[in-house]
Amino acid sequence: MKLLDIPFNDRRRRYLIFHANGLPDRLTLASTTTTAAFEAVGSSRFFVSADQQILAKVVPDKYRKSQSPLKWVLRDYLEKRWLAQSVARKEFLSLQILRRAGLKTPRCHGWGISLNPGNRNASLLLMEHMRDARPGGEVFDEMDEDARQAFLERFCHEVAQLAHAGYVHRDLHYNNLLVTDQNEILWIDTHVRRLPTKSADQWPALRQSLTVNKLRGETYRDKVEQRLHTLWQ
Repeated sequence: MKLLDIPFNDRRRRYLIFHANGLPDRLTLASTTTTAAFEAVGSSRFFVSADQQILAKVVPDKYRKSQSPLKWVLRDYLEKRWLAQSVARKEFLSLQILRRAGLKTPRCHGWGISLNPGNRNASLLLMEHMRDARPGGEVFDEMDEDARQAFLERFCHEVAQLAHAGYVHRDLHYNNLLVTDQNEILWIDTHVRRLPTKSADQWPALRQSLTVNKLRGETYRDKVEQRLHTLWQ
């Protein structure tokens, strides 16, 4: 456990960091054009360290004190801060699950929480900044059809690999992946849940994770379902 006083674009915020791994004693984070690209495809905020080695993912409170004070106290302050149910902690645990399943992820430098009620950005996840990688959705959109089919084959194998380890992704889409210059797939948005205990309920749960919008159309969604079903059997 480590206490860090971190400047975010010159505004300091204090976080209690858990599972600190390879963190410097001082960490300065700032917004860049790279983080703006990540924010354009998600709801979280992103910052990069001054040495470009660490990517910080910040998730703000769901509720505002001025608009929903009771919900903010119960959910955002007590549950997420004091009971350690923050998004960052859940993603940290999911990263461990993905790695145990044999999938590649960026290195995790730790997760943190701000106990300051005045800091709406309570949840902090610190990951390796993959400078040679781009969001999977961006890469997919630029591919020709042959390249897309090859990408989907690899994507299906990794989703099946996770499923055989007993888990399914909660929000399965290409922008939860990074694709490196060496064409490696890295999983970054890592919310996973266990598959149902009953065997008869497992394939329906896996199938339900596949959606038309997130897989870029019905044609690709059907392709993924067919291939995944074969790999699952």
